[in-house]
Amino acid sequence: MNRRTFLAMGAAATAGLVRAQSLAVKKRIKNGDANPFADIVPVSDPEFDAALKTIAETSMMDDERRIEALRVIQRAINLMQPAPQFLDAMREASPAKKVKAALDKFPVMRWYERAFDRVLEEFKRTKPDGDKPAIWYLYNMGVVVKTKTCAFGIDICHRRAPELAPFLDFVLVTHNHGDHFNMGLLKKMTAAEKPVISNFLLAWNWYCREFEKTFKIKDVTIHCTAADHNKYLPYAVTNFEVVCGDGPDAFTLFHSGDCHRADHLKPRGKPDVFFGHCAIGLNFMTAAQSTMPAKLFVPLHHQELGHLVGRWRCVAFEDEPLKIVHSLRAAGFKAAMPVWGDRIV
Repeated sequence: MNRRTFLAMGAAATAGLVRAQSLAVKKRIKNGDANPFADIVPVSDPEFDAALKTIAETSMMDDERRIEALRVIQRAINLMQPAPQFLDAMREASPAKKVKAALDKFPVMRWYERAFDRVLEEFKRTKPDGDKPAIWYLYNMGVVVKTKTCAFGIDICHRRAPELAPFLDFVLVTHNHGDHFNMGLLKKMTAAEKPVISNFLLAWNWYCREFEKTFKIKDVTIHCTAADHNKYLPYAVTNFEVVCGDGPDAFTLFHSGDCHRADHLKPRGKPDVFFGHCAIGLNFMTAAQSTMPAKLFVPLHHQELGHLVGRWRCVAFEDEPLKIVHSLRAAGFKAAMPVWGDRIV
């Protein structure tokens, strides 16, 4: 299979998945199947806004203080599951009328928008002056990073992602699944001749399909290693070990995308923070005790709206991510579960 075929198949598969999810839900509704979320108490606007206020006033380490607010948000997410029309509002080219309708009907979509506003606002006014960067969690597996010399994003997937293009020096994408990138952002980056490092986009000099490869952009070093997504997609994911700075105090983050194997995590040093998929099969405890000597463990890919319906479920915050955090803490490791818009570092 040549590279163009690989890219085209990935794009077609992503579009097909979204369509299949929508058709599956419509078919269940037409057949009169019972709604498994019919007994959930609706979430009022004041209740949801109060939950968001609590989230804004607490940090990712305050999961106990956030628990009730997160439960309100999770109810709102669950109530969206029989109504996949909100997926249209998550596309960057969606008409303003559809976006407004989704914002009016689904409180979670307002959080989705506010989280982006918060990250962008904080990003603009934050000026790191040492080796420690600033890192924000945007959505799904997406993080935005700002160092004293540059800024970049990893697995940025959001309707408004193209708005970040003027502020980013480069973008990293772990693999060719539509919930890990926004094509509008990638097109803007490449049009501006800014690096996009991935294993599927044919960007000149930045394409990476090797098992190991290293890039250097300003004072940021990116070590790439190949990893399995699952047993059916071997070496489909690129792990990124990103070293911010050149000296002994350089800050290292490790992002494993949808890697499901602890033995495929191969950091060269001791990462300051590790980002991994909370429900792909990756055993965080095994990783912490063997291959991933990170100072902070952060499970992501929870509450991902594109997976509300269909074969791959949306992971609720009290399922894998919070359990991973609590088990790691009990074993003496530092762990946290951020939500959209949180400042991580």
